[in-house]
Amino acid sequence: MLPLEGIHILDLTRLLPGPFCTMLLGDLGAEVIKIEQPGTGDYIRQMFPGMYYATNRNKKSVVVDMKVDEGKQVIYKLAKHSDVVLESFRPGVVEKLKVGYEDLKRIKPDIIYGSVTGYGQTGPYRLRSGHDLNYLSSAGAMSVPAKVGQSPTRSGLPVSDLCASMFATVAVLTALIYRDKTGKGQYLDVSMSDSILSWMASRLGEYMLTGEEPAQEGWEHVAAANDVFETSDGKKLSIAAIEAHFWEGFCKAIDRQDLLSDFRFNTRENNQKPENKLLLSQLMQKELLKKTRVEWIALFEEYDVPVASVASPAEVMANPQFISRGMIAETFIPSLARAIKQISFPVIMSEMPRDVRTPPPALGEHTEEVLRNLGFDLESINSLRTKGVIS
Repeated sequence: MLPLEGIHILDLTRLLPGPFCTMLLGDLGAEVIKIEQPGTGDYIRQMFPGMYYATNRNKKSVVVDMKVDEGKQVIYKLAKHSDVVLESFRPGVVEKLKVGYEDLKRIKPDIIYGSVTGYGQTGPYRLRSGHDLNYLSSAGAMSVPAKVGQSPTRSGLPVSDLCASMFATVAVLTALIYRDKTGKGQYLDVSMSDSILSWMASRLGEYMLTGEEPAQEGWEHVAAANDVFETSDGKKLSIAAIEAHFWEGFCKAIDRQDLLSDFRFNTRENNQKPENKLLLSQLMQKELLKKTRVEWIALFEEYDVPVASVASPAEVMANPQFISRGMIAETFIPSLARAIKQISFPVIMSEMPRDVRTPPPALGEHTEEVLRNLGFDLESINSLRTKGVIS
């Protein structure tokens, strides 16, 4: 049995933050009804089709025009049978559509209603447009350097979107437990910038403690031996020889024990000096160009040095570690007439399977099924379809 079986999620979200959250809830057993607009549906289908198929399994797709009264009535009936509603429009939009929290609370008093937006429902930035880079910047993440001798750069991952998805998931699960104890639903205001700021606590700790801004090169996590390097075959690997015993193993592996006694690198105070960091980084890169990635990984594993390949997508999917843990799954997509890879729910639970129960749906695949379950007869469904309210 899955823990969220019997929980019904009405998903009004689009793109990534909301759909990733509702996929996780679906993985845990919830029934997720994904509402999509007529014609294009969730426009991530066209913008990033791979992302759509990666984040929309275990859902049912229903196409409804929420801008017309008959479409709203469909949403109201769905809300009456839902435990959770999630949306990701800019603040004020769902209220104009009359599908906001107060509207649906009148229909289902104990409804749990969550909004996932860039800056949240309150504050001077609430109506600002934005994307991942803007939220990372506002929360200070873009000021945190990642490599020796280089200015801060963004991750290729949509970090703010995924971070907010995780907090939204936690908030929904918490609200469900709270409702079980009190009988009360509630409103969840999830801000992508707030979510990133929460993660930033680990990097803002020194400033919060001392009130002093760190110099660009003074961030403690940026160290020459904690970086990515190129090897002789043009591949890349990561080294994280931060602790003294790992650094000793690294020096032995590259046959440069002389570095252990070099005054520029043999104490934390000295090796954190900007000029020494840069020099050591360059020295390490020169040494690592002497062998292939495979050769270095074998050698570093022998000396217990933290090392990993910088993996390409194909290498990730073939990684024996992920395969052995059941992280790489497959599901057949009828509309594509073929199977595709899926990344499994990332926690192994001894009493819960991690199966992909249903594949990402085709646009409007479940519209008729869901409306019939709500009590609509075939004549009513055909009438709504003819009017363009559903498809």
